Amino acid sequence: MPQRGRDLETRRVQEALDCACSGVSTLVNVVGPRGMGKTRMLQEAAETARRRGFRLLREEPRPSGHGAAGHDVPTLVVVDEPSRPGREPGRERLRPSPGGRTVWMTATPPGTPPRRAHGIDVPPFLCTMRLVLGPLSDGAARALASDLLDARPAAPLRRMLQQAGGHPGLLTELVRGLQEEGSLRTVSGVAELVTGRVSEQARFYVRDALAECSGLCRQLLCLVAVLDEESGPEVLAPLLGISTVALIPVLEEAYTTGLLHDADGRPAFVSVLARSTVAETVPRALRTALCREREALARPPAAGPPRTEEPGPLLDGRQVLMLRMVSEGLTNQEMGTRLGLSPHTVNYHLRKLFRAFGVGSRIDLLNAARRAGPPVVPDPPERE
Repeated sequence: MPQRGRDLETRRVQEALDCACSGVSTLVNVVGPRGMGKTRMLQEAAETARRRGFRLLREEPRPSGHGAAGHDVPTLVVVDEPSRPGREPGRERLRPSPGGRTVWMTATPPGTPPRRAHGIDVPPFLCTMRLVLGPLSDGAARALASDLLDARPAAPLRRMLQQAGGHPGLLTELVRGLQEEGSLRTVSGVAELVTGRVSEQARFYVRDALAECSGLCRQLLCLVAVLDEESGPEVLAPLLGISTVALIPVLEEAYTTGLLHDADGRPAFVSVLARSTVAETVPRALRTALCREREALARPPAAGPPRTEEPGPLLDGRQVLMLRMVSEGLTNQEMGTRLGLSPHTVNYHLRKLFRAFGVGSRIDLLNAARRAGPPVVPDPPERE
């Protein structure tokens, strides 16, 4: 069954198949974050091509002699997520028959060029298409839910499903979880809620995506979930203890999860359900502290007579290096690897830095170091 709400993308795939039938090779790159339906789009394209008499080549190499069709038969080559880790570096690369009537169809996360992905040997193309998948519209999301339920969702259920924000993967997990947990009943073709509780399966989907992120990306997602969505890079970067430039790859990774998207230049969650689930992973006391730090950043400096900055404390070479690594946003583990120290020892030296500057957190340490100016390293003792 074609994906509801993907009519434009489906028509463009049909155009690519038409091009192959007329002798034009085409690359169709389906781009989208996790859970947006890339794999399903490829599966539907393969089924459509099969019905039209195409020869199908999938990710795994076929045995020699497979497919006796001649070179005049159009071919669809399907490569799903070619850049994901775990591939065998010496594996045979996929190549179409030399007839040239081929559609290459790939599915990749945002920012992944398909021509560089392992397992695909892409020749020059006369036609290239890029299909970017995003959240479904309200109507398309209701249609997908109706397909999954084989019934029309009642109004209370529709309101709960809106919490998924049109995210196909999250919406699917939400519906299936409600079914498996016995929270739905169908009466005369209408699906009704038995309880008002969101399915645990949907929350697990969000927590699983969060667990796969890097440490800094998880911190970013938690910050955006806890703080209001008006918090942009000028707030997020200082709270993370990194520069605005260093925030760019962290945001890119967060967008790849499918939980976050760009909303008029500021990161925002695609759904209420994803945001609330991520926020629940942050302890209440920490949420309160983060909100206070965000308010402190937004508060204008108190007016008063100009003050002469006092010189900062004397630092040794290791402390200067550790201060620089704190500004890069490195964890204790990463700092220990670079310095050849255990995380426990790194924590000990960090505490000494905190005491030297009279602060209690990494953010306060960086702010105090900036106010103090360049770090002062004592001269080595003179030799007799």
